[in-house]
Amino acid sequence: MDISLTKRERIIVLAEHTSMTYRQIAEIAGVGLGSVSRIIKKKQQTGTMDIKRKGICGRKRKTTARDDKFLVRKSKMNPRKSAVDLNKELYDAGIIIDVSTVRRRLLEAGRRARKPIKKQLLTTAMMNKRLAWAKKYQNWTTEDWSKVLFSDETHLIVQGERVQYVRRANGDPISPSHLEQRVKHPAKVMFWGCFSMQGTGCIVPITGMMNSVQYLDILQTNVIPELQKVYPANDSVFQHDLAPCHTSKKVKQFLTQHQIKVLEWPGNSPDLNPIENLWAICKNQLSKIDCTTKTKVISAINRVWFHDEHLKECCENLVKSMPTRVQAVIKTKGGHIPY
Repeated sequence: MDISLTKRERIIVLAEHTSMTYRQIAEIAGVGLGSVSRIIKKKQQTGTMDIKRKGICGRKRKTTARDDKFLVRKSKMNPRKSAVDLNKELYDAGIIIDVSTVRRRLLEAGRRARKPIKKQLLTTAMMNKRLAWAKKYQNWTTEDWSKVLFSDETHLIVQGERVQYVRRANGDPISPSHLEQRVKHPAKVMFWGCFSMQGTGCIVPITGMMNSVQYLDILQTNVIPELQKVYPANDSVFQHDLAPCHTSKKVKQFLTQHQIKVLEWPGNSPDLNPIENLWAICKNQLSKIDCTTKTKVISAINRVWFHDEHLKECCENLVKSMPTRVQAVIKTKGGHIPY
């Protein structure tokens, strides 16, 4: 442990201006006898009280640079391996260290343990379709995408406010603000919504599960008026995924009869639809609001959807991300993209 300059000065003063022994000075200064001896000797030899130690202090490192590279390489080869698994591989290679040391070395290398990112399953056939779709729309500009009305459904959970942490000192009585109360099987409310570069559009609560009859009503009551309002020049494109209720024969006939141009869409591709990101933003906002009943959920999502000023900017940025998403699909050959 390094001794402060003030304490070293006190040791020198006691040594030069009193008749105390080194042991007595050590007791007064609260340091070891050897430290007192070294400080006084250093002052006598060099005229300074600074103590510069040679080399690095502390216990010798248990792994070499080569060991650390071996560990990081093994971790990169299989990111799913735990510190215990990696420690066994090191042991087999003749590197005997504790599991806690393995964790420290991985943290030093920036390889922190994280939850796996959840993504949709993509088969080879799905990837080929995604790639073909991306190549078809790779020349679309932001202006082209600004003519698209994106849509999708989502579920919102009936629950109370959610937080990751609360602040509470030891001994503080537990209050309701310290709790995150959950029901065993929370109810869900389904919503259909749409948005464009101009901002959020309609949002409709769905009773039960969406079917083609309900979807036809949404198209008639919400989508047609929204397209007419946002795109009066009739140059719009409507986007929805390949859910069965979207691709039924009745729905296709309705879209054709009303001359609604539909954007081609690859299956199993929520990462391509920017409304998924918009739903995530809304759900994050709802986590800060009391949504303990279905009525409160509907009221809260309407408040966020229509009155959150930040959402309009988000809508614009999400639509602008479409050319980048398309290029990312081409780069990964139809694979997952970081959206």
